[in-house]
Amino acid sequence: MLDGIEALLALERFGTLSEAAVRLRLTQSALSKRLRALQRSVDAPLFERDGRRLRLTVEGLEFVERARPIVADLRALAAPVRSGIHAHLSIALADSIAASWGPRVVRAALAAVPGLAVDLHAHRSVLVIESVRLGRYHIGMSTDVTGPKDLIHYPVVDEPMVLVHAGFRAKPQPGGPLISIEANSATWRAIEPQLAARHPGLLARMRIPVETFSAAVQMVRADFGDGLVPLGLALELGMASTCYRRIPGIRRQVSLITRKTVNQLNEFTQLRAQLASVAAAYFKGGPGGSQGLA
Repeated sequence: MLDGIEALLALERFGTLSEAAVRLRLTQSALSKRLRALQRSVDAPLFERDGRRLRLTVEGLEFVERARPIVADLRALAAPVRSGIHAHLSIALADSIAASWGPRVVRAALAAVPGLAVDLHAHRSVLVIESVRLGRYHIGMSTDVTGPKDLIHYPVVDEPMVLVHAGFRAKPQPGGPLISIEANSATWRAIEPQLAARHPGLLARMRIPVETFSAAVQMVRADFGDGLVPLGLALELGMASTCYRRIPGIRRQVSLITRKTVNQLNEFTQLRAQLASVAAAYFKGGPGGSQGLA
């Protein structure tokens, strides 16, 4: 039944059978089979056809709200948090953090928390949040600050965004395309209002959306346009400070998320403090000043 509940939770979260299947790394037929088996086992209409889509019924929505905390509790029982001398936590990083400064900062923070071991994972922000809610991971580090109210959120750092010049030149490309992350990403949702208020000229450019910031950097390197990416990625790639500039006032907030049971652990409290301290030190005084922004 647990597999079926997770399938229904994914359908509710992501809206379509195809997207839910991708997120759970299943085929659509396998996901449909799990949904039908769950519906038979509870003997209630949990979902219905809406044209070519599936949508949750009223009964399905009520079931989801009741099932979500139960699923998290069951996962916690199956993989309890070990506290004390052999403490062990699992951490999921949003992929753009995992692809840049995240692993380095986590490793440095762990050095100051003796006896704590972690498993590190990486997913898109939306999946990080859902996985922490469902108990797959103890902690998430995400750029989505509008997450569920049943999770506890702690700010880690406000990461500056930078404009990387086309072809890694010393100056941006006047009026050229702007390459950055796709509009449905957590980072873009956070920075778009900031750009509209402070740098509307950047939004006025033709925009080329991509799925990852790493892809944006490679397209910028090949001279297809200027790129808007997080500072940590520029630092980790060892870019020359002359080929990018910080954009004044444009930052994405990175937060830790966890459940109440994990939040009570002394090891989590220590790790949280160290992550914030190390992340702040990492970005303090980094290259890429705000002068010369086009």
